[in-house]
Parts: sequence; structure tokens; C-alpha cells
Amino acid sequence: MVKIIGWSISILLVLVVVALVFVYFSPDYNVYLVKGQSMAPVINVGDMVVTGPVEGPLGGEIKPGIIVTYQDGSSSVTHRVIAVEGDSLITKGDASEDPDSSSVPISEIGGVYLFRIPYIGYLSDFMRTTVGWLVVVIVPAILLVVFLVRRIVREATGTA
Repeated sequence: MVKIIGWSISILLVLVVVALVFVYFSPDYNVYLVKGQSMAPVINVGDMVVTGPVEGPLGGEIKPGIIVTYQDGSSSVTHRVIAVEGDSLITKGDASEDPDSSSVPISEIGGVYLFRIPYIGYLSDFMRTTVGWLVVVIVPAILLVVFLVRRIVREATGTA
């Protein structure tokens, strides 16, 4: 029973990693780190948001109620569509009382919200620091090498 659970968790983790690698390398899908509270409680600071193409298999029609991501100057904004007016969208953050100050042309929509990964953005931000890189990548790599060397030495000397 324990082996089945272990294998199931391993397969699930591999599938998640493969999906994230696909999203990362696909030009039609994007990953964004949420840095503001405008979409709370649906999307929170530290969450990672995955978006797909508007015309993609998971996208569909842009209509009120869906969440879209667009560029506003140098930053990305992920807000809910509250109205469609011709070729423009009126958007609003769920935590905001008023709609955004300007409409967004449909042609400028970068993607449609697919899902979020809670709190992983904090890990991503942490990994961008020197200490984070050491803790998350270098230290585990060194531990893996030490473990493998110990195992090789044990097998070579015949000790259990």
C-alpha cells in the first residue's frame, strides 16, 4: 500500500513538472507571479497564475466573468472582465470597488486565466536571491552527490 501511494505521488509530481515545463516553453501559455491584492480572495499575493491563449482549447469566448491578463505599461495585470464594449473590455479587480480607469482592447489580451498555484511565487522570488539559490538548488545537489558517493563506496566495499 505504501509503495502504491509513493508511486502515485511520484507520478503526480512528474506530471505537474512536465505541465509547468510545457507552459514555460510554450509561446501561447504564460506564468505570472502575483504581486498585488487586486484579485483577492480568488488570486492572492505570492500565487503563480497560468494563462493560456484566448483562442486555445481552454480559452474560449471572452465574456463578462472570465479573468484575463494584459499589459499595462511595463507590468502585467490580471483582472476580471465585467463588460465587453465592441472591441474593448472593461475590467476590474475583485478586491476593487471601481472598474479599471481605462478599457482594454481585446487585441491586447495576453491570455485567459487557467489556474493558479498558491504561494509558489514566494518560492520563485526566494530562488532569485543568492541565499535562495543555495538553499533550494545547491545544497540539495550537494546532499544528493554525497548520498550517491556513500552508496557507491558501500557497494564497492561490500558493506551494507
